[in-house]
Amino acid sequence: MLIRPLEASDRKAVQAMLAGCGAFSEEEVTVALEIFDSGEMAHFGAEVEGILCGYVCLEPVALTRSTWHVYWLCVDASCQRRGVATALMRQAAEFARSKGGERLVVETSGRLDYERARRFYERVGFRQVGRIADYYKPGDDCVYYCKLLD
Repeated sequence: MLIRPLEASDRKAVQAMLAGCGAFSEEEVTVALEIFDSGEMAHFGAEVEGILCGYVCLEPVALTRSTWHVYWLCVDASCQRRGVATALMRQAAEFARSKGGERLVVETSGRLDYERARRFYERVGFRQVGRIADYYKPGDDCVYYCKLLD
């Protein structure tokens, strides 16, 4: 597996994995692509056998000394359960740490269909630090996770 910074030429592959992973709505895919196109955040991709199959997007949180927010983590359905997300989160942590980061923050949905994502974050060292009821819409809480970087 190769982890590398993403380039503008990776957009089509990013769009395909966002649409095909089964986790994001059409609106969420649109927003993720707008963020990708802006070039303002750090984006890293994972290649398996020469095919881009996952990416992570993060940036420092404004007005904090050392907090980084992971905004998007996506792995194509064909590559899930192969360590891709773990490798991408490791890269995100290493990158943030190299820039003086001391913690990563992730937010995700509290819906039942996001249980697997929440278990993943806990498995890679995040702990739940907050929950806002009905944040996204009625019945869809926002769950916050934080991981301290050693």
